This record gives sequence, C-alpha cells and structure tokens, in this order.
Amino acid sequence: MSAVVLYGPPTSGKDTVTAALQAVDPRFRLVTKLKQGSGRSTGYRFVSAEELESLRRQDRIVVETRRYGNIYAVDRRSLTEPQDRGLVPVTHIGNVADMRSLLSGARTQWVRVLLWVPKVVCETRSRQRGDTDTAKRLTAWDETARDLLDSDLRSLFDLVVRTDRSDAERTAKDIAAAVARSPGALPTEDVLATIGLDPGRHAQALM
Repeated sequence: MSAVVLYGPPTSGKDTVTAALQAVDPRFRLVTKLKQGSGRSTGYRFVSAEELESLRRQDRIVVETRRYGNIYAVDRRSLTEPQDRGLVPVTHIGNVADMRSLLSGARTQWVRVLLWVPKVVCETRSRQRGDTDTAKRLTAWDETARDLLDSDLRSLFDLVVRTDRSDAERTAKDIAAAVARSPGALPTEDVLATIGLDPGRHAQALM
C-alpha cells in the first residue's frame, strides 16, 4: 500500500498540490492531523490532552510535533484506514526529523516529495494572497532551508519539484506517476541542486 508525504516551506504549494492530486485521482486523500491547542481548525481534528495521551498509550501516534504552543500529531489509523479502502493517504510534514519519524513509524510504500520555491517567490506569493504574517513565513522559509542544509538527506526524497516552474496539475501528475512506479531516492547533491541551495553560500547567509 502507498502513501505520500509532502515537505516544503510556506507557499510551496502543499495544499494546492494536494487538491490537484485529488482532482487527478480521487484515491488520494489528505490526512487529517490531530491538534491539541488552539487556532486554525481547517485540516485538523482537535483532541484533548487526555485523548492524545490515550492514543500514545495505544501506540497510535506515529509522529508528534510541538509548535506555536500547540501539539500536532498523526494517528496511525489515519494512514491505515484509508489504505484498507484502497485510498492513498497524503500528509504534510514540517521538518526532516519529523519526516524520518513518520517514515520509520509507519511502514508503508512512501513516495517522499520535496516541494520548493525560492525565498523571493515565497514572499511574492504570500503578499499576493493577502497574508498578514508574511514576515513569519519568510522566517519559516529560512528555517526550512536551514533544516535541509543541516540534515542528512540521503535516501530521503524520491521527487523534488520547483512549484514556481511546474503548475499544480503537472506536479500532481508527476507525483501520481511516482506512486505507480515507486522511484528510488535522489542523491543529496541532486536535491540541493534542484532547489538551488548551495551548502557553502546559503549556510553562511542563514546563520
């Protein structure tokens, strides 16, 4: 059984590409993450601290992240139940460490996709869609770039897409094709070259 994980900075198109995937093939389904805390509810199922702890004891939490004062988690059943119905779950992840936890905690045929845009495109897209927190999104872009440069990317990504060069439909079709053929992981140097991150130059700039 297959599943897709999308990793990328703000405005790289994770939501847009997920919607395009569902339009290309209705078997693709976005995983509803668990959330303990407050704030935006779209794409999440709110749980209490007691419910989350109960799921931990049942070994149902595959990956858990603490950010912005909230806890975000992926319930194992949100992956396995769609697969049992012949669907392909799609989840979004925010950092390499959590991605590796997801991959090791949920043994399935993953297609691991890095969606990317340059920082200037991130800013332009954020302003065009009327975000009021563009500065925070640019900080998050820096954090994502730093995360990639500081992490071991060997055997991590099967597909890398510059979404400022490929529209959502084309990207979705490429991901669907990757699910069908189960590609091998890309070399680290190919990943960084595709997204335009130079370990020497950008590492200094992001310090």
